[in-house]
Amino acid sequence: MLTFQIQYPLAFGEAMYICGNFQELGNWNPMQAKRMQWCEGDTWMLTVDISLTALEEQDFEYKYFFSEFDSPSNIEWEMGPNRIVRTTENIIITDIWNHRKILFQCYNPKKYAMFISGSSYDLGMFKRRISMKQKEDISYLRILVNVLEEREIRYQFHLINKRHYTSPLQQLTLTNTNGYYKNYLVVFCEGLEQIKRSIYQLDKHICYGYVPANQNDFNSLKKANLNTIIEFQNSQGLSSNSIKKDDFTYFTVNICGNQDQNYFQRLYSFIQLLIQKYNIIYVCNNSLSHLRKYLQVYQKIIISQ
Repeated sequence: MLTFQIQYPLAFGEAMYICGNFQELGNWNPMQAKRMQWCEGDTWMLTVDISLTALEEQDFEYKYFFSEFDSPSNIEWEMGPNRIVRTTENIIITDIWNHRKILFQCYNPKKYAMFISGSSYDLGMFKRRISMKQKEDISYLRILVNVLEEREIRYQFHLINKRHYTSPLQQLTLTNTNGYYKNYLVVFCEGLEQIKRSIYQLDKHICYGYVPANQNDFNSLKKANLNTIIEFQNSQGLSSNSIKKDDFTYFTVNICGNQDQNYFQRLYSFIQLLIQKYNIIYVCNNSLSHLRKYLQVYQKIIISQ
C-alpha cells in the first residue's frame, strides 16, 4: 500500500490526478487515472492498494497531472521524466511538482569529513561545498532538483582527512533509472581511498586540471562531456594551434613571455568565443598553481567587464 501526497494550489473546479504503469493507476491511460483527495494546505493525497509482491517484480512508475474535477479533459502534465518508486514497504511518498529527489551516498566507515559540490542550486553551483551527513557507515545528502531548470547535474565528492581529495567530475541525467531507493534517485560513490584530484570546476562554463596524459584521462574527460580542451603551454618556440583528436577539439595556447594585460584581454575574448560555441570547456596545464594564476586573471577581467 502506497500513499502519495503533493502540495499544489489549483483553481476552483480543478483537481490533481496521478497516473502510472500499474492497473491501479490506469496503465498510463489518463482517463483511468486516479483523482486525488484535496486536503488543507492545498495538499492532494491518494492511497493506492498495491501488493508488495507486485512492487518486487516491477518498478512503480507514475506522474501527476491536473485537469477538470469531474473528468480529465484539458490535461496539464508535470514536467520531467517519469517518477519511480522502488520499495518493499508500505510508505508515504511526498512529492513536489516539477521536482525530483536525489540521494547522494558514500561508503565512509572511517567517517571522514565528506562534502559534495555541483552544478545545481542545492549543491552550491560549484561556488561552495555542501557538507554531507553521516549515518552509521554512510555519508549522504538529499537534494531537490527543479526539472524545468536542470536536466543534467555535474558533481564532485570531496574527502578531507590530513589531505584534501576530490573525485573526478561526474555527470548525472535525471532520466537515469538504474539506481532508485523508494522515490529517490540514488548516486553512490565507492572507493574513497582511491579518490584523486582529477577535474576541477571554476564556474558553469570552465573546468580545469592537468593535461591529459593517456587514454584513461581522455576517457574521464569524455565521460564528463568535456570535449573542448585548451592547453596552456609555457615553452618558447611553440606556436598556438588547434587540432581535432578523436571526439575532442584540442587547442594549444602558448603563454610563454605573454604576460601583459592586452594579451590576457585577447585570451579572455578567445575563451569567451569558445564558451559561446561549445558551452563548457576544459583548460589544462601541468602546473595547477600556474594555471590557477591565469584563471584568477581571467576572473578579474570578467568582473571588470
